[in-house]
Amino acid sequence: MEAIVIPITLLISAATFLITVGGVWFVTQKRVRDLELKTLGHDKKFEQIITEIGGLRADMNAEIGGLRADMNAEISSLRTDMNAEISGVKVEIARMQGSVMVLSEKFDLFIQGRLIPAAPNVAAAGA
Repeated sequence: MEAIVIPITLLISAATFLITVGGVWFVTQKRVRDLELKTLGHDKKFEQIITEIGGLRADMNAEIGGLRADMNAEISSLRTDMNAEISGVKVEIARMQGSVMVLSEKFDLFIQGRLIPAAPNVAAAGA
């Protein structure tokens, strides 16, 4: 049998190659693990931000609902006050129309000569 002789430089070269490939693999795996950890950290921060935004949205909706209720109550109050004012003005207009009608009838009677103005009370004016 013949002995297979492998030169020592070839063995050293093969060992160096394997060590280099192993080192590169180790460094690459460590870098991948570091990136995965960073990604997990970013995912947690993203979820926290989404949760905070949801809370802010709920607070904002509650505040808007409260403002809407206040506004509707104020509008209702103003509408009630306005209707009361309008009713008061209508009553006053009706009174004035009644007074105008009475005065108009008296003026018509006066023009027709059927109404004579009352004589002034001299005794009451002198006192």
